[in-house]
Amino acid sequence: SAHGLRIIGPNCLGIMRPPIGLNATFARRMALPGSIALVSQSGAVAAALVDGAQSSEIGFSNVISMGAGIDLDIGEILDYLIHDPHTRSILVYLEGVRNARRFISGLRAAARAKPVIVLKAGRHLSGSRAAMSHTGAPVGDDAAFDAVLRRCGAVRVRTYAELLSAEQLIGAGRLP
Repeated sequence: SAHGLRIIGPNCLGIMRPPIGLNATFARRMALPGSIALVSQSGAVAAALVDGAQSSEIGFSNVISMGAGIDLDIGEILDYLIHDPHTRSILVYLEGVRNARRFISGLRAAARAKPVIVLKAGRHLSGSRAAMSHTGAPVGDDAAFDAVLRRCGAVRVRTYAELLSAEQLIGAGRLP
């Protein structure tokens, strides 16, 4: 836009910035402040991770639910998080990538600066269909995605339970 205003969404939960008390979501509770940035293309997954973190007293620097990402995309969000002094690690729940070049560039830069853990939906056909309906972007070949993550230096988890475990591990502040 002429005024430099960017749009997040549609079909998203919104954003939280707990260190400054910003809750621009429709979630019931504000996330605890902390050092993990959560970026999710699914509002439901973002809300579940925030709720699950409450009981373990894990906090977030940012909770960014992107939805369909018609303006801001995942690469740009990762670029922002590199320079955020409140963010020490990044969790990503990904359903699809529209701009692969910008995603890879953002992921590579972010993973050089901070630990980045990624859960990608749609490894199987039914999951791919669900992801396509959320973001409108095809998920792509799983082996190629693995190779991209390895080259960029990000860590991939395979299940939602592994993402929760990673959240607890990095939330404890002691990285292996």
